[in-house]
Amino acid sequence: MSHETYTFGQYTGLVQDDYNKQMKFDFGEKRLIKETVIKHYEETDSEGKRRIHKETTEKKWFSEGSGSRHNPAISHHSEYL
Repeated sequence: MSHETYTFGQYTGLVQDDYNKQMKFDFGEKRLIKETVIKHYEETDSEGKRRIHKETTEKKWFSEGSGSRHNPAISHHSEYL
């Protein structure tokens, strides 16, 4: 990101101010809790019409002390648009 300060109209100084106000994240302590993958496929049905097939796979991770037997829990969804 640029550290310049622009001087056109109402935006004067905003870039530098926004940069200084950004939150600082500690990426060393992140834990993945949910992942969603959505895939879209183009298909043709028995009548020759174009259909979109949407497949969604969702994984959810639970904390170690939650007592969950399935970690991650995985769900699959399929729909035609």
